[in-house]
Amino acid sequence: MSFKLKNIIFVQCCLANFLMQSQTFADTPKSFYSLMSPTSTFAALSGAGAAAPGDASMVDANPALLPALKKEYYFFGGAALQNQVDLMELGIFDSSSTPIAAVFRARETFLNDDINRDRRFTLGLAYQMTQIKNLSIGVSGEYQQLNLSEKWKWDKENYRIGAGLFYQIDLASGRPIFLGLSSNGMFDKFNPTVFDAGVSTVILDGYYTVNADALFDSNSGFLSAVSGLNVAVHKFFDIKGSVGYNPRESRFFWGTGIFFNGPVLRLYYTLVKTDSNDTTLRQTAGAQIALSL
Repeated sequence: MSFKLKNIIFVQCCLANFLMQSQTFADTPKSFYSLMSPTSTFAALSGAGAAAPGDASMVDANPALLPALKKEYYFFGGAALQNQVDLMELGIFDSSSTPIAAVFRARETFLNDDINRDRRFTLGLAYQMTQIKNLSIGVSGEYQQLNLSEKWKWDKENYRIGAGLFYQIDLASGRPIFLGLSSNGMFDKFNPTVFDAGVSTVILDGYYTVNADALFDSNSGFLSAVSGLNVAVHKFFDIKGSVGYNPRESRFFWGTGIFFNGPVLRLYYTLVKTDSNDTTLRQTAGAQIALSL
């Protein structure tokens, strides 16, 4: 059964209706940015990439991307810092054991003068449709424990849901075009839902992958436009970079990263100028241990 692009347009219109709804949000916990900040590929792509290749971190861009990743399972961990280390995460990704690709991740921020100690658990699930060729669907669920005073005692809780579509258009040239559409943060009590509509393709014999995204939220409408680039420098090395523009604030932001992709051990380091007035660069670093080849 062939997939009709008008179906994608219909779903986009349905999700876009959320942008017209008026919502009232409580005061955002001051640790929100640290708890939700991108790491790995998602950081290098400036928090965008609904149709871009990457790793398990892209569940925050579009959970439907998970089946498009390499068929394997691995453990991963990472940390983020700005003025100091403020975030640690651990997780596992599996796209080989069952037809459903899955990722589970746990994060925790560190208490300091600027942020609270919070915790976040994320589960992403995605499936490549057999009835509709080249289409993947994905969902993610998240549970947050905010302002921890003890190991298992906290002041507030928060729940978030994400959903996405990922579709591949095969062209006669042999260079497919990838389309992605996602909504993240539905039912969040503190922040608006974010929508990402993205497109990507490969060029120059597959050594380069380019992507472009438009981001919206249900509170303010259009947020920013982001373009990204992935360069396969070597069999085991990739360089990723991106630049974005926030027209409301007349502000540019960017991300970049280097990724070592060994058969068992993978390492990454990213450097990011966030979409904020804070000029301090944010860094993330981490590793993956692959358990299947």
